[in-house]
Amino acid sequence: MTTWRRLIASLGLAALVMAGPRPINAAPKPPRGAMPETLVVHRPWPPLVSVRVFIGGGSSLDPPGKEGQTLLGWTSVLRGTKDRSRQQWQAALDAIGAQVEVAVDKSGAMLVADAAADHVEALVRLLAEALQSPRFDPEEVAAQREELLADLQHLADDDGALCDDALGRYLYRGQAVGRPAQGSVASLQAIAPTELAAWHARQVTVSNLWVGFAGAIDAKRAHELVKAAFGGLPNRAAPRAVAVKGVTEGRRLLLVDKPRRGQTQMAVALTTVAASAREFTALLVANAVLGGPFTSRVSRDVRQLRGWAYHAETTLAPGMHTSTWVATLGSATADAVPALELVVKLWEELGRHGVTPAELQFAKNWLLGAHKLSQETAAAELAYQMRGRALGMEPADIAAIPARIAAVDLKTVQRTLKERLRPEHLVAVVTGPARQLRDKLADSLCQFTVETIAADGAPETTTGAGRAVTSKPLAVEATPTTAPGEEPEEPDVDDVDDGADLEPAP
Repeated sequence: MTTWRRLIASLGLAALVMAGPRPINAAPKPPRGAMPETLVVHRPWPPLVSVRVFIGGGSSLDPPGKEGQTLLGWTSVLRGTKDRSRQQWQAALDAIGAQVEVAVDKSGAMLVADAAADHVEALVRLLAEALQSPRFDPEEVAAQREELLADLQHLADDDGALCDDALGRYLYRGQAVGRPAQGSVASLQAIAPTELAAWHARQVTVSNLWVGFAGAIDAKRAHELVKAAFGGLPNRAAPRAVAVKGVTEGRRLLLVDKPRRGQTQMAVALTTVAASAREFTALLVANAVLGGPFTSRVSRDVRQLRGWAYHAETTLAPGMHTSTWVATLGSATADAVPALELVVKLWEELGRHGVTPAELQFAKNWLLGAHKLSQETAAAELAYQMRGRALGMEPADIAAIPARIAAVDLKTVQRTLKERLRPEHLVAVVTGPARQLRDKLADSLCQFTVETIAADGAPETTTGAGRAVTSKPLAVEATPTTAPGEEPEEPDVDDVDDGADLEPAP
């Protein structure tokens, strides 16, 4: 099961094309005879090929009351086809030394498969067979449902994963994207195997699939394989979800009660501009300063200098319509509230005073180095490109990301933080013992309204309103905001504001 933390990437190209709750619009119908878009990353050695198939229309399109339908559907697709039972289909994969996995998120599903180069044709045929003619045998669907129910139990036992999962559901409550991708016991039980065929027919169309190849295969060969295997796809218009709304409801916090815990998991988030916005690259750089590398402000101040957390980092998860800036940390329960206060203070300080020149250069170097590492293998480069396409980015825009990072200047970052960083709308989830934490969180100078639910509760059904902050100074002193090896310096008065309090939330 992919958790919130695993869905976000440091360079901001996670496939989080989130959907809102309004009716679905139809994508343009593809021309007759069209084929799925094909992406190819050719590297002749080693003689291996990775194949990725992305299908748009993710779990945010699950009907209310049947959350988990997309996850159950795509995992059941791999349990047999109309021509082969699950055992026969798996045996065919075993014969070529291949395996297939599936990942589902709010935006779509990704089938991931690898094989030796001389078996790639057989692999593509098997993938196409599963995609185009799944069996949906009632016994196999029931078996897959039991696996997903077991995953839900595991999620409830893993405090970090539970916190990650609750964050998205609580942050975007009231929107389709806030409903659980993995479903609930009740919603999974409500999905009949006979419903999956109609669900599948809506997903598998020419315009809703992208097929990617990475490794020892050239573009000509890849297109031949796609034409042969997927040329018969229907020409129906694919479903297309509408925009998710940014969250501007003041500060609120959900306390997920896990009694008798010595450790507490926390996640804090706010929404910001879409990945396609001109300011997004500057926010990527600012995020690296705040909580990217080990020497970032959050890691240094919370973890290294005070020992209040055993992990503390921030990530900027992009979306087609709105992006999510997230801080995650794990702390001893006794240190949880001061650690949370310090993270909030560092976020507020970033918005008020921006970054220093040395921090800017260090962050850019770190991002560009991480980008190079992320392209080390052909499969990784393909995944990077497919994430970008899932965000609606054109190939030229994806290729230009490193150059845009390198071109970010100090004034742009400072201006973007003033305009786009809205810490008055922070939303938090804390997973830990409510008896020890509830009153301390309610009295904290972070100024969150606090709601408490049981570990098996539903974060998306909470109704409490957020608090309009008055930006009362937090009684926590942060360390000077300098990059490694940099001497503290006075900021450029043209690039910072006068330190005035944040305005109350509307």
